[in-house]
Amino acid sequence: MDILGKVNKVPGGIMVVPMFITALINTFIPAALKIGGPTTAAFSGAGAMATIGMLLFVAGSQTKYSDLGAVCARGGLLVVVRLAVAFTGAWLTLKFFGIGGICGASALAITISLASCNPGVYAGLMQSYGDNVDKAAMGVLNLIAVPATPLVILGMADGTGFDYMSAIASLVPFVLGMVLANSDEKIRKLFSTATPVVLFFLGCCLGASINLKALSQAGTANIILIGLIVCIFLPIMIAADRLILKRPGYAAVGATCLGGLSVVAPRIIGERLPQYQPYVESATAQMAVTLVFCIFVFPYITKFVVDKFGSGAAAKS
Repeated sequence: MDILGKVNKVPGGIMVVPMFITALINTFIPAALKIGGPTTAAFSGAGAMATIGMLLFVAGSQTKYSDLGAVCARGGLLVVVRLAVAFTGAWLTLKFFGIGGICGASALAITISLASCNPGVYAGLMQSYGDNVDKAAMGVLNLIAVPATPLVILGMADGTGFDYMSAIASLVPFVLGMVLANSDEKIRKLFSTATPVVLFFLGCCLGASINLKALSQAGTANIILIGLIVCIFLPIMIAADRLILKRPGYAAVGATCLGGLSVVAPRIIGERLPQYQPYVESATAQMAVTLVFCIFVFPYITKFVVDKFGSGAAAKS
């Protein structure tokens, strides 16, 4: 029985398939993932940050010092474009539609949709299609995968500023892996095949935070949010990747996928910025629906871009 072969036929399958399985379990029998012990630690949202830390360490271990310039260039551009588009979207929404936004899609929901990235999904897709530089760029993307990013972008952070400690905490595992592997080539070799294993468990952890019933709550606001991401934001990201970096564009797709922390971001922002409190509940539901859509659709969009323009896995750089 070729289970792995079937899994690998799905774009980013080593992470997407276990994520879908645990999402199904979390939707219909959530108690099964909450029995405690190693089961809950390994197969629920409780282990998400630990596996992300492992993934960052592994990505760092495969990064040579000579690759750092390319890593910062690729990852840095994607981060800058993401932040620029998110800021522009938030500013335009507030200026022309106010805090209430468009047809139920509040300025809060729109900003989080445009600002929240998903390093886990990015890493899973780069494992299938990217080269070592693409994989290492996850360390840069992880810097903005925090609720503090849309908080700052909304422009009303009340002096809070960027959460520098979150940025440092994201970099430590990556830097540690890179320093150790560059000091001893045997360490690089040891972790060279670890990524698929970590991605499997990351998929399980991310899926355990998804409730597929959220799809039944989709409405006009979600159509607007998904339309903004897929029809406006995604083409801008791909254009930047292809025209500026001269890359195929698959990494831009992976970097555009909505992040799992988008679901908790409305509540965190509402606590810090009281003017958004009335929109927290609706934005949370909208983020859940949009997240489910992005997580399961973006791997196929990535595959489409790879089929059309090529992949880093086919032509290492």
